[in-house]
Amino acid sequence: MKIAIPTEGNRKLSDRVATTFSRAPTFTIVTVEDGKTRDSTVIENRAASYKQGAGPLAVSTLKDHGVTALIASDVGPGASTILNALEIKVYSTEAGKKVKNVLDDWLDQ
Repeated sequence: MKIAIPTEGNRKLSDRVATTFSRAPTFTIVTVEDGKTRDSTVIENRAASYKQGAGPLAVSTLKDHGVTALIASDVGPGASTILNALEIKVYSTEAGKKVKNVLDDWLDQ
């Protein structure tokens, strides 16, 4: 399973969750297998600077990277609709939390 988390930079699991989904500077994508983190990578969010249409482009970017789940602090209604249509599950977390802590909490559910 590949999980995406909107993040503020490129520090992988040490990074912090961004305040928004579609305009986050980066996405940290984590591969989880058998309940453990196997790999993590950071990709640039091409939609970060868009004034309009950021949600669809951000969702498309995640789909292109094989993401099946999103953990974010804020996802707008337009992006939520597209994520749902593409069967990417959405989970909530707090902005500013460390990615590692978010993943630990999610895996403990």
